Parts: sequence; C-alpha cells; structure tokens
Amino acid sequence: MKIAHNLHSLRKVLLILVVTLSCTMVLTGCSLLTRSYTISGVVTDALYGEGVGDVTISFSGLLSNPVVTAADGTWTKSRLKGAVTVTPSKTGMVFSPSSTVVSKASSNVDFVGSKAIESVYWYSVWDASNFDGGSGPVSPTEDLTLNYSVTEESSAIQTEAPQGYDVLVISDTGASFDICDFEGAVIVTVDSGISPLFCWLTGDFGEETYWDYGSEEQLEWINPVAGTELGTYGDARVYHSLASEPGFTRRNDILEARSTDDADDIIVYKIEHEGKAWWWVHIGPHLGDYEDEVTETRVSEILCYTLDVLNFGSPDFPDPPAYSDPVSTSSVGFRNK
Repeated sequence: MKIAHNLHSLRKVLLILVVTLSCTMVLTGCSLLTRSYTISGVVTDALYGEGVGDVTISFSGLLSNPVVTAADGTWTKSRLKGAVTVTPSKTGMVFSPSSTVVSKASSNVDFVGSKAIESVYWYSVWDASNFDGGSGPVSPTEDLTLNYSVTEESSAIQTEAPQGYDVLVISDTGASFDICDFEGAVIVTVDSGISPLFCWLTGDFGEETYWDYGSEEQLEWINPVAGTELGTYGDARVYHSLASEPGFTRRNDILEARSTDDADDIIVYKIEHEGKAWWWVHIGPHLGDYEDEVTETRVSEILCYTLDVLNFGSPDFPDPPAYSDPVSTSSVGFRNK
C-alpha cells in the first residue's frame, strides 16, 4: 500500500510539473506574439527629392492612431503589434507604394510622393516665337481626354505661361510665353515643340547641340516593350549626351524609343532649372502611316500611358497601329523580338 501511495504521489508531482511547464511555454509564446515594436520612415517628393510634410500615415488596427510627417518628411510610430498595413495619404498627392505591410521593427518604411496628375493644357496653336522647325500641330484624342481633364488652345497665342494645370503640352509649335514659368509637374514636347523648350531653358534653340532632326523611319522600342514600329524621317530626336549636362536626368527606365544608337526619339527626362523641376516627356516623330489622325491617336496613347506611370499606376502599353507601307504596300506592324 505504501509503495502504491508513493507512486500515486509521484504521478501527481509529475503531472503538476508538466502542466506548469506547458503553461509557461504558452505564456512565453503569447508574450512573444504580442511584443510591441517601433517603425519609422520618410516621405520624399519624386521630383525634388525633398521631404514632404503633413502626410498622414495610417495603420491598420482599431487602436493604432495615425501620425503626421514632420516638415522634413520623417515619421515614427511605436507600440505596434502583429502584422500592420501602413498607408500614406495627403490631399492632391499619390504615393509609391500606396501601402506596405510590416510585422517587426524597421527604420526604413519609406514612401515617395508626387502631386497627382489630373489636368492638361495642350498648346497647339501655330506660334512662331522661339521656334525653329516646321509646324504640324496635333490635337489630343479620347485616349487622353477620357482619363484627364484636357484644355486645348488652338486659336489664340498665349503670352503668359498657363497656370493651374499639371501638364503642359507644346504640340510641334513655338511658345510666346516662358515655359520655365510653368508651375505644373510635366512638360511635353511633340516634334518641333522641343525648340521653344530649349530656347527658354538655355537662350538658344539647342539644335545640333542637344537635339536635331535626324530621326530615322523605324523606331526601336527599348522600354517598356521590345519591338519596332514605323515613325517618320527627320523629326526631332534628343542626343544621349544631354544626360551629362547639369539639370538633365535621363529616365529611359520610364520610356524610350529610338531610331539611331546615339539619340532618343521618344524619352522622359527630369529637368531641374533655377529651383524648379519638371518631368519632360518628348515624343519626337509623327507615327504610324503619316496621317494626322493616326499620329494624334498614337501621341495621345503614349502620353496617356506615361502620365499614368508618373501617377504611380501600372498601365498596359498601347499596341501600335496597323498600317501598310506606302512604298512596298506590304503590311508592316509591331514586331516583338
């Protein structure tokens, strides 16, 4: 009886030890799962590279109050637990990434912000001022007007830079107003529209120094697709050497098509000039089968795609138009490599 009693007592002790150890493990695990952490980051402007203040940083979870970035764009949030979605927001701005998920301490939860691109001023009136080229203005099509608020000026010459717009298009024309006074984020030049841009930037047309009319007929797309399409001879192209000039940053990671090895027929640059900055989109050649309607459609398609990218979107690149070669009459189209 004594031995049986002792064995029973031993079993009770072992059971208590097992239960105690199990509870300790569970409690320890729960403590680890609920341990809080701190994250921080900075919001910077895509064009200027400076911090953006007054951006609201929100966090998923009922008890996670938002924080606001300081004037230099920095922010910090403590006492977070588990997986949390972090989202920046500010009226009139878009951000990349639009949100991100964190689950542990980090000091580089960063975002890039940009003024939302919504409105376009399309200058297509023939204007001889500060212009070196043949004028063949094109107009916007529904590819652009259905997605953005577009104002086209095709009759009256403007003497002051249009304000209150996000995008300025110089459509194969001159410009009597100082383009550098434009306060929006994007400047677009179509073919000869490049000449007034450089005239106002540098005091010179820049022809043969930064660009020329040496475009060839066939365009090779480098980005965002690989393939070819037909343009036209002798339209404006931008030398690669421009990227070495102060204030010009070539962004062929966004858009690039070329007909020669030393220049771009379609390209995006970041321009910095006297404390201002713009995205510059150049669409040099008239495209397709040389008919105005095809050119207008293609220019608007390419521009709409580019503006969507600058708005941190992920658009599909538009398919080039189908047409017949006027010389050989054989069908020529977009040929993927």
